[in-house]
Amino acid sequence: MKSTKNPASVMNRIGANIIEMFIISLLYGMITALVSGNYKALLARFESSTGDYHIDITIVIILMAVYFVIVPLLWNGFTAGKFLLRTRVTKSNGENAGIKELIIRFFVLLLPNVILLGIPAIVNVYVIATRKDKKGYHDLLANTVVVSL
Repeated sequence: MKSTKNPASVMNRIGANIIEMFIISLLYGMITALVSGNYKALLARFESSTGDYHIDITIVIILMAVYFVIVPLLWNGFTAGKFLLRTRVTKSNGENAGIKELIIRFFVLLLPNVILLGIPAIVNVYVIATRKDKKGYHDLLANTVVVSL
């Protein structure tokens, strides 16, 4: 069964991603304040840290995994940003994305961007903008699509 929805535009996807990163940043700040006991860091932008970058990276990866895998799994392809911008992740055939697809999407996006300092994200925006089906490389590998509602 092919999806009858339209693929989401690159601008909607970027907008949703900005919202997602804002939410993850807020959650990260709250968690690091709780872990480190440095509650003043909540009021100082970009200074929130546990003091150990291993712990900081672990917190961020866990937060992102929960947010980009578990949340859309439980919310039928929605995250807060996607919900606000009326888009959602589905399988390419229109069915709800499962745990397998969401894990593939997450790791295909996360690992190259961490290793190559975000350059793949820029390439991915170009890929999404120029493809008729509006799929990024993570969508192609996970057999998913972000659709407009």
